[in-house]
Amino acid sequence: MELMGQGLVLMIAGMAIVYAFLFLLIWVSDGASRLVSRFDHIIPDAEPKRQKKRPAVVEVKSDAAASSASASGTEVKAPVPGTVLRLTAADGQNVAEGDELLVMDVMKMETPITAPCAGRLAIRVAVMDKVATGDIVAVVVSD
Repeated sequence: MELMGQGLVLMIAGMAIVYAFLFLLIWVSDGASRLVSRFDHIIPDAEPKRQKKRPAVVEVKSDAAASSASASGTEVKAPVPGTVLRLTAADGQNVAEGDELLVMDVMKMETPITAPCAGRLAIRVAVMDKVATGDIVAVVVSD
């Protein structure tokens, strides 16, 4: 009987140690999460924040030029889905065949998009836009 009493005491002491360890673990992790949240402004988010698009300027000439550009120009389509990383050519710029128009981020790799022909460029996307396969990213209007 005495042996059974000692076993019961050891079992209760072991459970107390386990509960004390769990309490300590929860207390430390709670304190660590409060400490980390103080530095949220320093640590960047997992996903980059989208930049605001430039507001569209409504003009009769630009609307007519855009409709004529899409009607008579060569569409440049995204070959794969990704994010527009940077624009290397400006809207309205004259480009030659093979000139780099923009760079896309595709699965952490930079993929350049080039002009299929020579002409005046009309860009249809902004930096940090997400595009799908086949989306029109630019139109090149032949002179």
